[in-house]
Amino acid sequence: MSTTTVSRAATAGLVGGALWALLPVAWSVASLEDTEFGTLAFVAVATSYWIFAVLPPALLVVGVSALRRALGERAGRTGRVGIAASAVGLGAMALGNGIEVASMSVGGGEVSLGHAFLLLGFLVAIVGGVLLGIVVFRRRTDALSRTAGLLLALALPLGIGLGVLGSAVDPENDAWFWAAITVPTGIAWVLLGASLRAVRRPAVTEFATAS
Repeated sequence: MSTTTVSRAATAGLVGGALWALLPVAWSVASLEDTEFGTLAFVAVATSYWIFAVLPPALLVVGVSALRRALGERAGRTGRVGIAASAVGLGAMALGNGIEVASMSVGGGEVSLGHAFLLLGFLVAIVGGVLLGIVVFRRRTDALSRTAGLLLALALPLGIGLGVLGSAVDPENDAWFWAAITVPTGIAWVLLGASLRAVRRPAVTEFATAS
């Protein structure tokens, strides 16, 4: 994987993290259930669902590949398990949300299979994120990575805290459910993606300069 490819994969992770963290905001602005099917407004809301609910976890899978390259052998067994679990979990979440949004985009309702993929993927991704967070915190020394590592490792309790807070403030708003799932991980990947974009391979750069 070239330096340019790593940078692009890191950018995908950064963008995916930003969109993932903003999903609760997009969800609270408009709902397909409250929008007339077939109207331009319906198309716009459906598009926002694809952008904020389906695309981000897929982009984060690409971001995981940049992290794998950046860590290299330093990832160790724990890091490799975390990378695999994160990729599988996030991929399952993207698939689950995709099934749901595809059904809703054509006027259908929620799909049990989509829910199953989403929840199972979340559980696997959380485990992977904890393992990755610990490895990133230990192996990468820059402030962005270490902060991202802490957020990944603590994503579950932080998410639970957000969910509890949301239930107390606005119990009827489903956006808090998504905030619990997406915000800690999304912010972590914004920071980690920004850090990974700075990854360089000096030996290759020096060789190219000498040539």
